[in-house]
Amino acid sequence: MANRILIVDDQPGIRLLLEEILKTEGYETIAAKTGREACDLVEEQDLDLIIMDYNLPVMHGKEVLLYLEEMHFDSPVIIITGASKESIEKEVEFPFVTDIITKPFDIHKLKEMVNGTLVHSRS
Repeated sequence: MANRILIVDDQPGIRLLLEEILKTEGYETIAAKTGREACDLVEEQDLDLIIMDYNLPVMHGKEVLLYLEEMHFDSPVIIITGASKESIEKEVEFPFVTDIITKPFDIHKLKEMVNGTLVHSRS
């Protein structure tokens, strides 16, 4: 069975790009455009990885991370942000956040990050 990845970004172009990239890698993807939608999907779906923007509408990325912590979510999360990596690192000290990548991101680097994260989380 393919790994299931939740993509959370308010920009339709980013969501579509990530879905296409990850589907070609053999992953199953689900998408959300707000933090609230992401939380709802976490409750409904069995997820292996979340890739999410940090600045989200309706429910900010930090609120989503606090919710995941409260739910004892144990799959990895990769944060995508337009802000500096250093500024986000200071705010997101959650054990399940495995990486932070800045926009614009390198597609090949992102694929390597996703593949490595999923291999590591299974071991």
